[in-house]
Amino acid sequence: MEHRRHAERVPAPGLPGDTRVAGPAPEPPVADAPEPVPDTAPDPMPAVKPEPAADTGATADTGPTADTGPLAAPGPAAVPDGLFDPAETERFRERWREVQSAFVDDPGAAVRRADELAAEAAEALGRAIAAHRRALSDGLDGGGQADTERLRLALRGYRDLLDRVCAS
Repeated sequence: MEHRRHAERVPAPGLPGDTRVAGPAPEPPVADAPEPVPDTAPDPMPAVKPEPAADTGATADTGPTADTGPLAAPGPAAVPDGLFDPAETERFRERWREVQSAFVDDPGAAVRRADELAAEAAEALGRAIAAHRRALSDGLDGGGQADTERLRLALRGYRDLLDRVCAS
């Protein structure tokens, strides 16, 4: 009977408290650290396309009430959200839908048309990028040395352009 009581008190092999298993009890699993959340907050100074100053022949007010903020300085144009004109984008999409529809009837012709469309889109993208670059550099070609604020705006515009090109 004594033997039976002893057997009831001894935990089953491999369970916590079993002294017959060598070594300490295994550590409980540790939860992985959560993934970092990307920063989706907008830039503190959002990109704004400055309007070109109209030459009225009058001198600008340079008193204490004159607007001297970043929007006041004429500078290079900001890069718009899309590189293509929205109408041009829609034309490319419509033509792509036509190519996809034609695949059922003539797959070979549809693939050739898709290649032509891709080539046209690549050429249009090159033209759009060149136009955005010209708009950025035109604000700096004032004949003299550009001030630091205009250069900062230009650099930000080039950064935005490069970000859009790389995201494509």
